[in-house]
Amino acid sequence: MPDSISAFVFPAFVRDYHDDKSLLIDGFADHFHHQLTLASEIVDPDLSFFDPENQTFLDHELRTQYMAFIFGCTISEILQERGIQPKLLCGYSMGIYAALVQGGAISFENGLLLIRNAFQEISYTNMSGRFGMAGIIGLTEPDIRSILNSFPDLEITNQNSSYSFVLSGGQKDLEMALDLAREEGAFHARMLNVNVPYHSHLLKSAALQFAKFVYSLDIHSLRIPLISVLSQKILYSREDIKTELVENLYKHFNWHATQTRMLKMGINLFIECGPGKSLKKNSKFIEGDYQFLSMDELLIR
Repeated sequence: MPDSISAFVFPAFVRDYHDDKSLLIDGFADHFHHQLTLASEIVDPDLSFFDPENQTFLDHELRTQYMAFIFGCTISEILQERGIQPKLLCGYSMGIYAALVQGGAISFENGLLLIRNAFQEISYTNMSGRFGMAGIIGLTEPDIRSILNSFPDLEITNQNSSYSFVLSGGQKDLEMALDLAREEGAFHARMLNVNVPYHSHLLKSAALQFAKFVYSLDIHSLRIPLISVLSQKILYSREDIKTELVENLYKHFNWHATQTRMLKMGINLFIECGPGKSLKKNSKFIEGDYQFLSMDELLIR
């Protein structure tokens, strides 16, 4: 697609492998298994048991981040080998780590260590009770904020489109808010498969501890710019990257605003660098003249 200006976008987690056809791409399996072997040696030997047919690790919050990261790095390598070069990178939430590897700011090994360290610091955070995230589709932001008046500890931590939002906070409050959202007419309201209130103030103390690790790493300026999902600013420098890594744990993000900003910059091809098509499905509700494709849709013809 020579006339397309592309952005590589990286998901945070794996939801399923049913839509993914990456292993059918020539050369993908060799790249993927090489990186999977490295990851199993560096952070978790159990990663070597990965099996997409059995939906491995989907219920393991840390390993599904590792798998999204490994897929993202492999896919972006294959695409560039085929001559498809991004003008811009973007990591959806914890997808930032694969984006930074692609942009040359961090090594593959340090990307894995960042994921592990962030998860460890979150697990050390002193939060009493059960927490998580929830998605609501079909209500406006004012509708949802009206519901949240009854739940002051809940936060809107992401907006996927004009009528799609993500909340973070205590599980009990989230479940009650979801009931009210359904009563208000939401056609989709459910808990997400995570036990951590990502992008909420509850993780600020974890982020401050995580910062010690971030600032100990060898981080380079980006050779391909990264757009921030927190502020929609274009990032290049080492200091900007370090700040983004830390703030990405506890500050709200806005995918709708981020994709809209990329469209205004002239991006007309979004390529999802991850298994499945979760970000592509989100894009259906964002207006504009563009294509949003997975790797197999580009390379399997």
